[in-house]
Amino acid sequence: MIRLFALVALFAALSNAATIPVRPQQPGSMPPSQRTTLDEALAQLLENIREILRTGDPERGIPVMAPLQTDQLNVDLSLGGLLDFSAILRNLFVDGLDRFQGTLTLNVMLMEFRYDLLFPDVVAHGQYDADGRLFGLIPVFGFGNFHVAPRDLRIQGTAQLRQLPSGYLHMNELRANVRLGSLQNNIDGMLLGGELSDLLNEVIQDLVPSVLVNFASEVTDIISRVGIPIADSILNTMTMDDLFALIPLKESNQG
Repeated sequence: MIRLFALVALFAALSNAATIPVRPQQPGSMPPSQRTTLDEALAQLLENIREILRTGDPERGIPVMAPLQTDQLNVDLSLGGLLDFSAILRNLFVDGLDRFQGTLTLNVMLMEFRYDLLFPDVVAHGQYDADGRLFGLIPVFGFGNFHVAPRDLRIQGTAQLRQLPSGYLHMNELRANVRLGSLQNNIDGMLLGGELSDLLNEVIQDLVPSVLVNFASEVTDIISRVGIPIADSILNTMTMDDLFALIPLKESNQG
């Protein structure tokens, strides 16, 4: 999921490079023809992101993410004393990242874009081996198969880019507000299985949507801490010219 932010940032920078006039203007003061070109470009960027999720981009180290399949993924999570958690996920399969709906808007002067993405039906399954503590006291551990299905996962936020003195790009800031409509989960083997495992499944299903609201700043910090280095691993190798070359935008008709 975090790599999706990197893709959004990369393509937003491209739209910036492709539509900034010689003397940048605030988006609201753009002539209608330029505003239309920008809006069309941003809409096309989302479709390009959807396609790259399906095909990947080996040259830039972007794997296929629709569906996402990986042999092993290490996860470390800390949410302000509520949960400290580490896990190894094996044979991970995630489907539905390309079925998003979304919008992008761009502030040309600030090189900042605002995104609003809705993932209606993501499904993930695999095997896990996890250990952690809830509220710093209650042990949470287990291993086995898992199946989770977040519904109406909505991610809204902003990302700001800067051009380094070297001419390459850098993500200066990444903010994200995450909300979840509901969660369906079946995680085997928690707390040695049995009734305790069934109870913890119910707790997780009810707790996760509210945690995303009540610990919004901690979630944003995690996304920023993880997402910016991933985005920069792509952006730090690219200039504005490189970005401009990625997607041929149609020039507006003259006369």
